[in-house]
Amino acid sequence: MQEEAQAPRSDAPIIGLVSFAHMLSHFYMLCVPPLFPLLRKDLGLDYVDMGLTVTIYAVVTGAMQTPMGFLVDRLGGRVVLIGGLFVNAIAIFLAAYVTGFWGLAFAMALGGLGSSVFHPADYTILNAAVSPSRIGRALSVHALAGNLGFLAAPPFVALIAAYGDWTLALRAAGALGVVFALVMALAPGAWYEGTTAPARKSRAAQWRLLLGSPRILSLFAFYMFSSAANSGIVHFSVVSLHELYGAPLAAAAVALTIYQAAQMLAVLPGGYVADKVSSQETVLAICFAVSGVAVAVVGVAAIPYALAVGLLGVSGGMRGLVNASRDVSVRHAAGAVSVGTVFAFVTTGYSCGQVIGPIAYGLMVDMGRPNYVFWLSAAFSFMGIATMLVGMKAPAPQPAE
Repeated sequence: MQEEAQAPRSDAPIIGLVSFAHMLSHFYMLCVPPLFPLLRKDLGLDYVDMGLTVTIYAVVTGAMQTPMGFLVDRLGGRVVLIGGLFVNAIAIFLAAYVTGFWGLAFAMALGGLGSSVFHPADYTILNAAVSPSRIGRALSVHALAGNLGFLAAPPFVALIAAYGDWTLALRAAGALGVVFALVMALAPGAWYEGTTAPARKSRAAQWRLLLGSPRILSLFAFYMFSSAANSGIVHFSVVSLHELYGAPLAAAAVALTIYQAAQMLAVLPGGYVADKVSSQETVLAICFAVSGVAVAVVGVAAIPYALAVGLLGVSGGMRGLVNASRDVSVRHAAGAVSVGTVFAFVTTGYSCGQVIGPIAYGLMVDMGRPNYVFWLSAAFSFMGIATMLVGMKAPAPQPAE
């Protein structure tokens, strides 16, 4: 089992470095899609081809997260994080020079490989370096930084493309990551690597601990259901509100913006909650229950539209409030498995939820049942609560005797 490391006098430098790297990881996920119309014109690609490259990025990221967790165990979080950021940045830079589908697909696959390091490396470093009394707040800053990366990417590439072209936008985005990777490499004083020696267990042994732990598997399921619940609101609430309430598309888009803004605003307060409560699972259960009920009521469509928008704001706020508690719960569940590897494994469940959710919601809309979008989202929230509450009764994985 990992030993608790003595925290440095200030957690701020390491939280800042790791969180900014996390922001860039989310930033790179959304650098290429806003440029699709320009790529379509210049490269002759259709939207199906370009959508497939985004899927390639996501699949490589999800598939490689747990192996990258094993690599973090052997090399340490710092080396893997800097290397992954450099690869991710170079991939976006190279995308500026592609001439067709296969070049773009290769660049996106390479970007997905670089992106796969962030969860295992970030959580390993933060767990080792940050004072236990402030770990919830550190994780909330880390989560908020990722959301800010999503917000920053579209205007960044769009503005540069407007005054130059799409190739300049991607080169500038890639250069940003290369520069910051160098900053991290040249800032040894701010790094604190309190992890144990390289992993002594074989990969097979680590897989047995991961797959043999009901507690870790329940958290994998929780991430999957949580992601699936969120994807319904993010991807299908606009069309569903339009059809259920007769709201103009612009008004429905405002409702989604309120949901996402409330989620972001609640992230940092959620860090304080995670540091002050002893049972993160209780916080998760209460917040997800409130979020699920609020979404389900929106689906009834028998309330004023303004109230529906308010309930979506409540739902988003509850989801943001639990981010840090969720991550602290994973930290407690790690046991004999390194924290970074466990985070890598369970967040793969998040990717699975992103795959299954949109398909199910799209089917609901195609059936002419937009209210089912909200009810299915609520159902996924309650399934997440159930798996998490069942799993918390199981012990953390222990090393083999």
